[in-house]
Amino acid sequence: SSGINAEYGLARRALDEASKYSIERKTMGKPIFMHQAVSFMLADMAMRYELAKLAVWRSCTDYDEGRRNTYYASIGKLYGAIAANKNASDAVQVFGGNGYNKDYPVEKLMRDAKIFQIYEGTDQIQKLIIAREHMTRFL
Repeated sequence: SSGINAEYGLARRALDEASKYSIERKTMGKPIFMHQAVSFMLADMAMRYELAKLAVWRSCTDYDEGRRNTYYASIGKLYGAIAANKNASDAVQVFGGNGYNKDYPVEKLMRDAKIFQIYEGTDQIQKLIIAREHMTRFL
């Protein structure tokens, strides 16, 4: 789905913007990415992006190989929305006060990310689908 691609694309863009800014912005004489709190935030953002992308790729692989892909498609939709929202929020945090300034891109990313929780089906619907698909393995 193009929505899933947009979700992990936004998660990546937030990570990229935060990473670039963390090199440019300096505190105490060094780039802020060198501070543990910021580096941990960037690591979390990178993990969320990569995991969202892997779920989508797994869904696509299952589809291409003629297997039912509902389980991984729903995981990709749900986790993509989570990754997009959390990465956008973390990017605003890395930018500090500038994160709310319309002159910086992360302000808009934060607003754009919220729609993914609604557009691709609510979180609760995706969780119902994931649980149903998961449980079919045990029934």
